[in-house]
Amino acid sequence: MGDTDGQPCFDRAIFPSRLGILPPRPVDESFTWVLRPEGGMFLGTVYPDGSLLDANDVPQAARIGWGFAVVDSEGSIIASAKGRPPNWIVDTAGAEAWAILQACSVALPGCQFRIDCMPCVDAIHKGRPWATAAQRPLARVFNLVFSVIDDTPAASFVWMPSHTSPSDVGVKRIGNGDLLTVIDREANDEADKLAKQAAGEHRVPPAMIEELKA
Repeated sequence: MGDTDGQPCFDRAIFPSRLGILPPRPVDESFTWVLRPEGGMFLGTVYPDGSLLDANDVPQAARIGWGFAVVDSEGSIIASAKGRPPNWIVDTAGAEAWAILQACSVALPGCQFRIDCMPCVDAIHKGRPWATAAQRPLARVFNLVFSVIDDTPAASFVWMPSHTSPSDVGVKRIGNGDLLTVIDREANDEADKLAKQAAGEHRVPPAMIEELKA
């Protein structure tokens, strides 16, 4: 029933469903450096992000990507990467958590993280037993996250607002009480751009989506 959104004409086989024309989502995850740091590791402030495309038009055609950008103390981007999560990640929050996992996997001790997904930050702050409990939708991915963050203090993971405007700089506050900076905004935008690029690399063709909508 989920594949046809409960429409009787399809559920009862009065009309054949056209969803079969959709190409399947890639099964395996991917990781691509956009700007690879020396040695494949970095130390800086990390901005991870996830993106879900086309979910509103045809949910079965939704495609997911992740990205992260890392800046140094001067605000220069010193590392960035993008990719797709495995196909058991099915929503934006999952993509955000996967982006955190990918960034933490190549981050040196001492990194700070600015994350625009409040549920992800809350999960890290509440700890592994809470985040990986059986009833948590993201338990599977957070079990992986906690295996790589090691002794990184929870305070290093700070929420920040998403999709901000220039007028928000110096006005809005991030989770630790600091004011939003230009660096925060630009690095978060870069991570969002990379996540959208990654999702777009296996996006369903627009003509096919229009056919399914019709």
